[in-house]
Amino acid sequence: MVFQNPDNQIVATVVEEDVAFGPENLGVPSAEIRKRVDEALSIVGMSEYARHAPHKLSGGQKQRVAIAGVIAMKPKCIIFDESTAMLDPMGRKEVMNTIRRLNDEGITVILITHYMNEAVLADRVIVMKNGEIYVEGKPDDVFCQVERLWDAGLEVPQSTEIIFKLNKRFGWEIPLGVYDFDTCATLVADKLKELNVENVGD
Repeated sequence: MVFQNPDNQIVATVVEEDVAFGPENLGVPSAEIRKRVDEALSIVGMSEYARHAPHKLSGGQKQRVAIAGVIAMKPKCIIFDESTAMLDPMGRKEVMNTIRRLNDEGITVILITHYMNEAVLADRVIVMKNGEIYVEGKPDDVFCQVERLWDAGLEVPQSTEIIFKLNKRFGWEIPLGVYDFDTCATLVADKLKELNVENVGD
């Protein structure tokens, strides 16, 4: 598991020693630990910081060190518990890139988040309300239920919200599975052209 605050998970005063902490406690032989530490730091893009003090790193870098410490234990599944919540946008992007890479390499990822732009990347989304499953399915199936998500106290991606409100206001039927502004702008512009609305560029 990777927690919300990386400072709660980092225990050593040198990055590579921290990454080695888990395998050491599992009784992994020293030579294998060295190999795992190097591999884990490489995977999260932190090899050049191996001899650095964790407290001198940025929030995103610390979180990647925490992830490396988990990777070094060779898990089949990693739970990320709001692990980007305390990061700035750049740090959040760094960590999400790492998470996606881990998933691409075959590690099962369970990501707990309130950031909808992270949730849309999942294979399956589960929305909880009052301790029970409220909505679940693929991102497109979940995020088309805008009002149900609002009822659960959650937001939807801004581009999805824009299209939802335009559809409701003008009776349009633009698909709601839109998660980036460029696609949103293109779909709206195409609709306006279809309706022969002038000054689409404005």
